[in-house]
Amino acid sequence: MDRPDRLRQALAILLTAVTIWMMLPEHQRKLTVMRLTAFGQRLAGRAARREGHAGMGDELAGKRGDAERRYSLAYSLSKARDSFGRALESMRP
Repeated sequence: MDRPDRLRQALAILLTAVTIWMMLPEHQRKLTVMRLTAFGQRLAGRAARREGHAGMGDELAGKRGDAERRYSLAYSLSKARDSFGRALESMRP
């Protein structure tokens, strides 16, 4: 498959998704966005916890540089989790 065909196929999929999205009732769109936001919050929380635990393991193994990098990533992921949480709370009635 050459590049223009892939581009056309990707564009067709995108336009189909937008059409379906626009056909959904407003409450269904809001519910979908809330579910995706909650999923993002859970995913970021799990990833933050995993990186934090891995950072502790690296620190105990004497790998200070790796531990610092993992702790930094865990902190960024936890900030993303909190941001998802605030967005979710603002969507609730």
